[in-house]
Amino acid sequence: ISKTVNRAGISNMYTAGAVGAGMVRKLDVYANETLIEAMDACEQVYVMASEESRDPIILRDDPGGYEVVFDPLDGSQNIDCNMSLGTIFGIYEKTRKEVGGQTSEKNVLKKGTKLVASGYVHYGAATVLVMTAGSGVHEFILDQDIGEFLLVRKRISVPRRAPIYSINESSSNEWDNVMLKYIEKIKKPQSATVKGKKSRYVGTMVADVHRSMLYGGLYLYPGTKKMPGGKVRLLYECNPIAFLMEQAGGKAFTLHPDTGYPARVMELQPVEVHQRIPFFCGSIEDMNELEKAYLSAAKTAGGKIPQSKL
Repeated sequence: ISKTVNRAGISNMYTAGAVGAGMVRKLDVYANETLIEAMDACEQVYVMASEESRDPIILRDDPGGYEVVFDPLDGSQNIDCNMSLGTIFGIYEKTRKEVGGQTSEKNVLKKGTKLVASGYVHYGAATVLVMTAGSGVHEFILDQDIGEFLLVRKRISVPRRAPIYSINESSSNEWDNVMLKYIEKIKKPQSATVKGKKSRYVGTMVADVHRSMLYGGLYLYPGTKKMPGGKVRLLYECNPIAFLMEQAGGKAFTLHPDTGYPARVMELQPVEVHQRIPFFCGSIEDMNELEKAYLSAAKTAGGKIPQSKL
């Protein structure tokens, strides 16, 4: 995938075509098919869920094995202008109760707390793999000459507080009041020595999260008036990223779809493969402040966070 991303323009992989209500580019399709073929070749994987596939992809009903969920090409809207792209993945292990049963959508609808590994690949100036197997977060860089990922950072630790935030501010008139007030607050200097936070936003989740992972900060994707339930997918985007963030000492939370109160992302039970949620992750002290603001607003409003009136 990394090699094809680098040669996308030469190989005419930019061309877009309409599929249903959205747009699917050749590179999206290629990345999806490549991952499916790779997982099929690994006999330990028996079912997958992909952002590019409407239903789970069932490979086999063998006893044991793993479930893999992934977004094959995050940031595909940036393909044509040669900006950063990424791949996000999560791995679950088949439970004893599932052995011998018929494989279905239920096999991938698991809480993030059941993940055994997750990670992302960032296709930027270098191809970087960041992953965890539950014992810290480690970074690897692809050496193109030998075709191997080399360890470059052990046990990444997200700074507890940082002067950077990532959010699509063009949607500010669609935010709830909590997010609107919070962003206005953090942009202002807190004192003579503490400057306001600066915005850094690429628009590719992997790229923005990767910066937050290394330098600290907040990655924020709230619900909007048009999409109050959020836009990013719980199963194959939010849960894998939340697992990484927590393993690195950061934090990730959402707003519970039933109560409206802040909730740990990894404890949310998925109800369908492509479920969307509001998503907030990053430096733990910054995240605690935002979570406190949402909790206070939810208590006051009985769980229904007021929308902005802009």
